[in-house]
Amino acid sequence: MTTLPRVLVTGASGKTGMATVFALIEHHSDAVQVRALVRQDDHRARALREAGAEVVFGDLSDIRDVRRAMKDVQRAHFLAAITNSSLDHAVNFAVAASEQDLEHVTALGQWLSSDSHPSVLTRRTWLIDQLLTWVPEVDHTVINVGFLADNFMSMLGTAAQMGMLPLPLGNGSTAPISNEDIGRVVAAVLANPTPYAGRTLRPTGPEILTPEDMAAVFGEVLGREVEYSEGSEKMLLKSFKALGRSPFELAQVVHYMREFRRGAFLSGGTTDVVQEITGRPAEEFATITRRYAASDPMAQRSFPNRLRAMAQMAKILLTPVPNVDEWLRDAGVPVIDGEDCVDHEEWNRTHDVPNAFGVGRALSKVAS
Repeated sequence: MTTLPRVLVTGASGKTGMATVFALIEHHSDAVQVRALVRQDDHRARALREAGAEVVFGDLSDIRDVRRAMKDVQRAHFLAAITNSSLDHAVNFAVAASEQDLEHVTALGQWLSSDSHPSVLTRRTWLIDQLLTWVPEVDHTVINVGFLADNFMSMLGTAAQMGMLPLPLGNGSTAPISNEDIGRVVAAVLANPTPYAGRTLRPTGPEILTPEDMAAVFGEVLGREVEYSEGSEKMLLKSFKALGRSPFELAQVVHYMREFRRGAFLSGGTTDVVQEITGRPAEEFATITRRYAASDPMAQRSFPNRLRAMAQMAKILLTPVPNVDEWLRDAGVPVIDGEDCVDHEEWNRTHDVPNAFGVGRALSKVAS
């Protein structure tokens, strides 16, 4: 009896990590065994076990944990958390992958990945992309994602109760993709990696949408008029801080919003990746929104929910604007006078083309 290859998914308790594990089990259980690495035994770990995954516990910051998780593994997926430790995690992952002689690894990259970007997280993502090419005898595939639909779904409550979608997105646009589609793409590559060795793939949603388009979809799903309004970066930072997001994440998001306004997430348009790799079309934004609305209590219009939304708005207004530059200096995070992707000649050469990093393009063999 032939033993199926064992696949390790790191960051398995996160949104795209869980989606990857579920897709592997649902669609590829005849091709691979699944091991999920999580940090703690909570409801997410229980859900992974109940789905059929082998769950192991550990921290990507500790290479001993990574080695234990990779024992008897043939393929693995790397998912970097949005923390100041992403590069440390990647080095531990790469060293363990080399020691274990893995066949293939995948990594969740970033559409903005660049060697000179002002966001330290984006520069480190570029370094991780390069790092994976250096691991001897281990093939790799980068799944190069752009603006996720999930990024907008935290605004469903505000849209439902207040009829507003306030974000600093300007005249930008994007093809938002679901966590589930990302998980399905990663799972399909891990189940049959050979055709994708050495490639960078960019899965997208099926259509380019403006902020006004997304507000209209919110309104259709929620059964009320929702209007997009141009917010400020200061209000975004205040709202992120009020929601408990880390200072490190706040320091990156201002760069990503500016890139959105300047059109970086529109470059290359939509791609054929989801359809070609999974055999099913990418989910439409309306489908994704309906799924989130069905599980979000704040998406249900009611007087108590409106009071909660007003209280949250008051909390945001009273929250001081975080000084991210000061935090970066105090934390010793490297800061450079970088350049946005839309100003980067090499980035534009490889990204601003139709179906950039799609399945059918020879260009997708360029690392980033």
